[in-house]
Order: sequence, then C-alpha cells, then structure tokens
Amino acid sequence: MRKGKLNPHGWGVGWYLTALHGKRAASLVKQPIPAYKSRIALTLPKLNIKSQVIISHVRFATSEINYLNTHPFIRRIKSIGQYDEWIFAHNGVLDGVEELPRRFKPLGTTDSEAAFCYIMENLEGIRTIRELFTKLYQLLSELSDYGTLNVLISNGRYLFAYSYYPGKGMWLLKRHPPHKGRARLLDEDFEVSIGDVKAEDEYAYLVATKRLTDENWEKIEKKKLYIFRDGALLLKVGNRIEPMLDSEAIEVLRAVLNRENVELNETVKRLVDLKLLKITESGAVINDYREAIVKLIVEE
Repeated sequence: MRKGKLNPHGWGVGWYLTALHGKRAASLVKQPIPAYKSRIALTLPKLNIKSQVIISHVRFATSEINYLNTHPFIRRIKSIGQYDEWIFAHNGVLDGVEELPRRFKPLGTTDSEAAFCYIMENLEGIRTIRELFTKLYQLLSELSDYGTLNVLISNGRYLFAYSYYPGKGMWLLKRHPPHKGRARLLDEDFEVSIGDVKAEDEYAYLVATKRLTDENWEKIEKKKLYIFRDGALLLKVGNRIEPMLDSEAIEVLRAVLNRENVELNETVKRLVDLKLLKITESGAVINDYREAIVKLIVEE
C-alpha cells in the first residue's frame, strides 16, 4: 500500500484464469484512484487469487487520470496459430511513440498503451515461438530508443520482462523449493515464513521495479528479454537466445527429445514440476504443448 501512496494515480491487477473451454482467459481489475483508498484493492488479498501469471501496477501519471489510462492494458491477437489475450504494464516515459501504431489504436492517451498497440500489431500473425521471442525483443529494444521502460507483458503462457531505465531498472527474486527461511517486507512492519505461504512444490519468480523484501533480489540486466513459464526462468534474449536452465537439465531434455530413456532422478523430477516433462508408463516424455520451447532450449 505504501507504493500506492507514492504512485497515487491508479492501480490495477491482471491475471489469467482457465475458462470453460480450457484456454487461459485474462482477468483485470483496475481503478484510477490510489490503491490505499480503494475498497476493492484492500479486498483482493482475501480472494486468494491463484494464477500462473499475475501482473500488478501502481501509476504515477504523466497524462490524464482516468480508467482507460490505468494499467494494465489488454489486447487479443492471433499468433503461433491461436488467439491469446495479452496483458501489459509499463513503468517509464516514452516520447513520441503515439504515432507508431498504425492498425491497433489506443483507447486512452498514454504513451504506454501506444507502445503496447505497436507491439501487438507487430506480433500478430507470427508463426513460430522463436520468431515471437526474437521479434518481441526487437520491438522492446526499438522502444527503448524513445525513453525509459520497465515492462511486464504476458500472453497467458509466458511472462516476459524487459528493462531499460537508467538509475532505476527492475529486480528479480527466485522462489523455488525447498521453501525455507523468513521474508520481511521492506516498506511494512511485516514478516512471514516462506514455507507457510508457498506450497511445497511451488515454483515462482517475482519481478518488480524495487526490492519488496529483505531476500536476495537480483538486478535484471538492461536491454535483455527475460522469458518465464510455470515459475521458471527459461531463456534470456539479447544478441542471442540464452538458455537459463543448468547444463544437467538441458542434457536431460535433449535425451528425452531424442526419445532416449533417462533415469528418474531429481533433475527429471524438477523438470516435471516445471511442466517441461511428464511421466508416463514408458518413462519421461516431453509434456503436452512444450516441444517447441524444449527444442529452443536444447538447440541454443
């Protein structure tokens, strides 16, 4: 709530739920008022929202304060053969981007939504996962020439983070099993046992513009696209695509991809927990809809 006082011009939270047809559907709650004055914002923690991706934002306005200008923003496009609802939030100032989008027009007047529309119209129709990742990196790098940007963006399957904000940037915290120790919020007198709030097999990453707790946060490299899925940092994209799994995990994925039998050890268990593999009667195999990302990890 302290961040809501420092950024008093609006707040919003976007996340994904599984709809009746089995696909992920974007959900969004936002208001153009301070979070600490919102009954809805104060109630959200009690709803115990659970999602593979949650994006939140508090706004310090550089344009008109209204609902349409409040982050996050949502757009639906078709890429890699299916329609996805994308959620986008931006921190920073981008001068002159309002003229960039040609087909997707912003509903509000922010530079952030104009940048989002530009990204969406250039990602629409992309056919492969490699092309999606490299094109998104190129677009964000292009936008960084217009000013400063800390960005979180998701299509419901992957979460992408990108930072170019000299003097500020973004921070990253890994929370993987075993969940031990305690965490204290830096802006509130509150401490919690990590094991009490995390499931035993839960994998997660937190990304924020400031360190939120007294844990070991890592600074995100500037002008690199970080790619997460199911609580794991899988890839970084810069001048090249860089796998972020350890060498043993990559070798296991390569073996399974080549239809070799692998020992069901701790590495395989971790890859199952990360939903890259699954166990069948015949042993470990690539999980459903993960072959493209596994190939990308292994090939790099």
